[in-house]
Order: sequence, then structure tokens, then C-alpha cells
Amino acid sequence: MVKIPDSIKKFIDEQGIFVVGTIGETKFVNISPRIFFKVEEDAIYWLDFFEHKSFKNIQVNPYVTISVFNKNDLEGYQFKGSASYITDEPTKSEIRDSVIENILKTNLSPKTKSLSEKEAHVIQFEPQVCYSLNPEEYSDMSIGSDIDSTSLFCD
Repeated sequence: MVKIPDSIKKFIDEQGIFVVGTIGETKFVNISPRIFFKVEEDAIYWLDFFEHKSFKNIQVNPYVTISVFNKNDLEGYQFKGSASYITDEPTKSEIRDSVIENILKTNLSPKTKSLSEKEAHVIQFEPQVCYSLNPEEYSDMSIGSDIDSTSLFCD
């Protein structure tokens, strides 16, 4: 798996949001924003409070794309990898509590507070390849990969 450099971890945290892309049985891409997350060196965790499209898609197809972008600086990153659900306790509770504690430090909206009180699935994303989304850079060349990105998701 790709190690996420501190500078990119900081970038994701500063944006406070990223988008998750999934594909399920319909073959249509679903994207959804995530604000309840935690970035570590070798994984990104997020909370799923609903059992909607992303939840169902990951059960069918664990391959996921995450994208984060700063529109002012035209800087961003895209990660491709696989997602799984953390089900073992106490790991699930520890990650969930950590994510919620972190988001409530910076986001005090009533909706965020209300969501944080709900049960949530904990998703672990393990990046296999990372691309720059900066327009000046080659976006089709990975900046970090543990696989041959030209064969990614091919059978």
C-alpha cells in the first residue's frame, strides 16, 4: 500500500472534506462527500452513518477512489485503492470516537453534532496509488504506487 506523506495528510486535514467514488452493481459511479475522517500513514478511515449507495457499492466492489482538492491553490490528490469495514471491537469504537472528537473540534454545526451521535460504520481505505490533481503536473502519472497503475482494476 502507498504511504501517505505528512504533507498530503496535512493537506487532506486542512481541506476538511474529500469525495469518495464507488461503483456497484449498476455500473454507475456514485460520489459522496466525507467530513468525518481520519488520515494515517497507510490508511484513511471515514464514518458512514447511512446505508445508502456508497455502503452498498463497497459491499459489491471494494475498489474506491478518493479525491481532495483546494480550489484556491488548484492543488489536489486522488487515491485509488480498496475499502473494507472495520467490525472488530474495540478497534471500531476507538477509530469512531477519535474521528468524532476530531471533527467536533472544528465543526460545530448542529447537523454535524446530530450526526456524531448516530451509530456509524467505520470504513478503512488502503491506498494503492496516488495521483496529483495539480493542473501543471502530469495527472496520469502516479506520485506514489505499490502496483502497476496501468493494470489497476483489470482482471
